[in-house]
Amino acid sequence: ENLEEKIDRLYALKDRFVSQVSALEGTKVNGHTGRDSAPQIDSVSFRDVRSEVLLHALEEKGIYVSAGSACSSNKPGTAASATLRAIGLDKELMGSTLRFSMSVFTTEEEIRYTLNALYEIVPMLRRFTRR
Repeated sequence: ENLEEKIDRLYALKDRFVSQVSALEGTKVNGHTGRDSAPQIDSVSFRDVRSEVLLHALEEKGIYVSAGSACSSNKPGTAASATLRAIGLDKELMGSTLRFSMSVFTTEEEIRYTLNALYEIVPMLRRFTRR
């Protein structure tokens, strides 16, 4: 019911998320955006931040995301996601990639909360990164 309306709403949320997360220094949105992409999912890499560390920091704030791509293996010691390699992602960013998923139940407030958390956590974690 109201499928097109729900899809339009998801694209609007995604566009807002992508434009604002992209403004965070050292952040790369992977793959296509806009109507050339799936409306409910975003892959984002955060330079100089390990995905597992950021994932757990977000978890502490009640934000649940996934590391890598949907096609990656979660087994320790396995190769990086074939999907991330196929889109030509730099090797150094593969270990810094999170997947953000939305649904028809995702709210503007949740997007805003997530973006605020990223703007707070990412710079803090980068201060502790060895280069």
